[in-house]
Parts: sequence; C-alpha cells; structure tokens
Amino acid sequence: TMIEYTDLQCPFCRQFHITAYEQIKKEWIDTGKLRYIVRDLPIESIHPQAMPAARGGRWAGEQGKVWDLRHSVLENTARLTNESFTTFAQDLKLNMASFSKCYADAGKFQAEIARDMAEAASVGISATPSFVLGRTSAGAMEGVRMIGAQPYGAFDAKLKEIQAKAP
Repeated sequence: TMIEYTDLQCPFCRQFHITAYEQIKKEWIDTGKLRYIVRDLPIESIHPQAMPAARGGRWAGEQGKVWDLRHSVLENTARLTNESFTTFAQDLKLNMASFSKCYADAGKFQAEIARDMAEAASVGISATPSFVLGRTSAGAMEGVRMIGAQPYGAFDAKLKEIQAKAP
C-alpha cells in the first residue's frame, strides 16, 4: 500500500504527479501490485485554493471522476482560481448544479478532510507531497515515510524492498 498526502495546489505535488506518479501507476497500480490511497493535506497558509481543490476532488469522486479532476487541478497548480474549478467541472462534464452547491458549501467534506489532516499529523507528516509505503494487515499499516517529489526510481526501489520482505 502507498498513501500519498497531498495538497492539490502544491507545486511539488504537481511535480510528483507529472513525473513519478504516472510511472508508479503504470508499473505498480495498474498491474495490481500496489494499492494507492490519497489523503488530503491542504496547506491553506500558503495555498489558498488547496481546500477548495480538496473539496472539489471529493465531490468529483462522488461522480466517479476523482482522478480526472485531480489531474486537471495538478496540471494547473500555478494558475488556480475560483473560476478554474468551474472550468474543470465543465470540461469533465460533471453535474454543474451539484458542483455549484458543493463549491458554495465550505463545510462540505470538512470532517473527512480534517480526518486526513489528523492522520497525517499522527504519523509525523506536515509537508506535501509525503508518502507512507508499506504492508497492510488487520486494518493497520506498517511502513516507511518518504517525503517530497522524489524520482520514480526512489519509489520503485523502496516498493521492491518492501515486496522482497513479504512473507
């Protein structure tokens, strides 16, 4: 399992997404060797659009388009505005009435996002992107942290190391 803690306005999260993530997806996720989980860690003090992006991702997830919206947001982190999310939603042909209602409700998904943020803090993560890689069993995960937009090779090596230790 690999858990990513992300801020969708973070330029380093963008860097990870457009470089290492695509190869991790191809070599590990799509082949069924890795379960990939994303947790929101919006750092609003430096990224004012991070919380709306996190809410938007969860809303898009309700319509089966979370990965599409994440991709759109991460491709455009440097140019995010309130209007960007409307454009992304329209481009993805999402339900615009539902989008308007969700986007206007700052409390929507707040509990879920707060839970992700508390989880990050509980494992000593405060920067994005950060990752926990490891094995899951009995609802718990034992793993190692990796911090930053590292190259694919660093993730691949760590995943192979974890895989080699498998019982």
